Amino acid sequence: MSDSRSKRGTRPRAAKPAKSPRASATVVHEAPSPLGTVFVVDTGDLRTLRFDSPRGAVQSALRKSDPLAVPTSYVRVATAGLALTQGRSRVLVVGLGGGAFPRLLHRCLPRTRVDVVELNPVVVEVARRYFHVHEDERLHIQLGDAAHFMEERGPLYDLILLDAFAGEGTPEHLKETLFLEAVRRRLLPGGVAVLNIALEDPAKVAWRVRTFAGCFEDCAMLRGASEYINLLLVGTQEPLPPEPQFRRQLSQLAREMGFPALTRSVVSFARALES
Repeated sequence: MSDSRSKRGTRPRAAKPAKSPRASATVVHEAPSPLGTVFVVDTGDLRTLRFDSPRGAVQSALRKSDPLAVPTSYVRVATAGLALTQGRSRVLVVGLGGGAFPRLLHRCLPRTRVDVVELNPVVVEVARRYFHVHEDERLHIQLGDAAHFMEERGPLYDLILLDAFAGEGTPEHLKETLFLEAVRRRLLPGGVAVLNIALEDPAKVAWRVRTFAGCFEDCAMLRGASEYINLLLVGTQEPLPPEPQFRRQLSQLAREMGFPALTRSVVSFARALES
């Protein structure tokens, strides 16, 4: 859910942080929750979801004048993970945020069912009220802990996006090998898992890459626009294709979705831990 920009010598910060003294940044909703306060902040045409503070990291973003737009880079890069799947019938999202990724798939892939697991009921209420998230027969939201969800018997998925954030980072139990192995077991043959790494201690990023990659046959590292430092990992159950083939598959996906910007979404493609 979090989209981060780089800043040398400091902890990663979110794109376009709202500064409370400026009149253009307005808190339009503030709600306490079991996991901290949830804020909805409008800055001009951009509406953002933030946790703990109106100046906190951006968890999701929406253009009010064009709710179908995708202003956050990492959502487009995460979508590129579908270029590495064998099927696109069912997708699971861990962490709802403002629902940008589920809404994109719901709009552009009419034959795809999207399930979402979200721990915080207030986030679900805010997403419905302020970010145009509407459930139907193809979009279902379940409240609960993702670790428990993965261990339950249930459907298998073509793609699982791990995008859960609480405050300034991913909950620790969702970083562990035990959880990631459970994620792999919930994949269909040819399915992939996508992990969004943001707001992480730089010293721990390499460990997270090794831990995630170690649970899969192969693992791609994808990055979007250079001003964003989000790292997207795609764990696969078979060897990755060469980059030119991935680019061709990404272009085909963009055509199928009617989303031309997807072709340019991935700036860099590399195999994790490649020597």
